[in-house]
Amino acid sequence: MVIANFYLKNPKSEKATPINLVFSYGGKKPFKYATGLTIEPSNWSLEKMRLREKRGVSEAIQRNAFLNKVESSITAIYHRLLNEGLHIDNDSLRHSLDIELGRASSSKKMDLTQYMDYICKLKDNINSSDRRIIKAVVDNIKLFSEKERRQLDFEDMTLSFRHEFNAFLESRDYKQNSISTYFRALKIILDQAQNDGLNPFNYFRSRKFSASAEKVKRPSFTYEELLKIHRLDLSKQHRSYRDVRDIFLIGTFSVMRISDYNGLDTGNFQNGFITRKTQKTGKQVVVPMHWIVKEVLDRRGGVPPKKYSDITINRVIKEVAKLAKIDHKLLLSYTKGGKRVEEIVSKFQLATSHKARRSGATTMVEAGIAREKVMILGGWESEASFIRYLDIKEERNAEELAKHEFFTRSKPPKNSTELS
Repeated sequence: MVIANFYLKNPKSEKATPINLVFSYGGKKPFKYATGLTIEPSNWSLEKMRLREKRGVSEAIQRNAFLNKVESSITAIYHRLLNEGLHIDNDSLRHSLDIELGRASSSKKMDLTQYMDYICKLKDNINSSDRRIIKAVVDNIKLFSEKERRQLDFEDMTLSFRHEFNAFLESRDYKQNSISTYFRALKIILDQAQNDGLNPFNYFRSRKFSASAEKVKRPSFTYEELLKIHRLDLSKQHRSYRDVRDIFLIGTFSVMRISDYNGLDTGNFQNGFITRKTQKTGKQVVVPMHWIVKEVLDRRGGVPPKKYSDITINRVIKEVAKLAKIDHKLLLSYTKGGKRVEEIVSKFQLATSHKARRSGATTMVEAGIAREKVMILGGWESEASFIRYLDIKEERNAEELAKHEFFTRSKPPKNSTELS
């Protein structure tokens, strides 16, 4: 009798942990196989050995379909080998399953290029949230390989490669934070390849293999600007303008991530509170409904807006902010192509879905709410990560200090004489 089960690598983990196949077929040791999927233990059904298909569990249906495919594939492979009278052991099962799932060709294990293509296909199949950055770094590695006229494999992923690839990305005029994201994506690929038994090299685990991210000041909306957005008459605009504006305001005053505040339903708004289990951590968050959120729901007859794509939200919210005349000029400073760049932009150009959470956290702290309480509302686990979200402006600090007697000459500094 053969039995295929799925187990979590670390069922007590507070973060996402790998899902592994364990196939018992009468061998000395069961066949164990890394599926390439991860899940938070709270979103895993021990009884069904599948992801819980509920709101907040990302791509649950697609990922369960993949697990079903793995289970049916390994069972079919075992019976085929048995019927053909071939030797069955863990190596033969792994090799055949790799071929079945596109992880290897029939003649040899996958090299780096083949594995990157497999990962891109897998990420697309399960509609993974990181599929875009994975594909972006894969495309760039292929371009780098063509430029250097050399075939890259796992053994080439060294610190020397890291420096060469970094220089290549700079030559393509990428911003420093994009470069940092690409190296993070590459480490995801190399780590998964190691889990799949294809990458025995550990160069990528060095901190030096990464690229540092830089803090680029992207101001959040002030409370006054949020009021302008809330009160903006959009009756003559396409319905999407009103929907996106309302989604953004709900996200702002709930300090939720875009994956959590986009697509809330009436069940999330009860008795004056917004309740949601976060998609990223699986933790339950409860936020009091701000008066603006209540007005948003009232003007919508109590029904929150439908879910929109991130791309649509980022495009439309810029137009909404422009209509609200949030258009004063700002100086941005960042690294691009390895060089320091300064750029003057209108503030509405910086409006994105991510700015909702940042604006909400900043306005709450500036209103006098204790930081630790805001952290609980937004599900931040460390003060360091929370502080990165705040936008306590130097300009605002300077405006307050400008009224101080030290700067106004209303009184001379103590223990000093007035300067002539």
